[in-house]
Amino acid sequence: MSKLLEDRDGNSSSKRVAGYVIAGAGLALLLVIGVLSIWKKTLDPDTAIEVGKILIVTGSALLGAGVIEFLGGKK
Repeated sequence: MSKLLEDRDGNSSSKRVAGYVIAGAGLALLLVIGVLSIWKKTLDPDTAIEVGKILIVTGSALLGAGVIEFLGGKK
């Protein structure tokens, strides 16, 4: 798992760490909203679902930037 967070030089990549944290938070939010929606405990699940989707897309974009940076890095 630690190799996923490193850049080409072996340093921890802040973009990848932030990407995993943000995407994980979005997935957790969607899971919580899904469970709460089953018991009708949320007043506005549509807005919460959209926020979760936005967090996942933002985290994925940061992960994608880290991959592009890795592929275009010096050898």
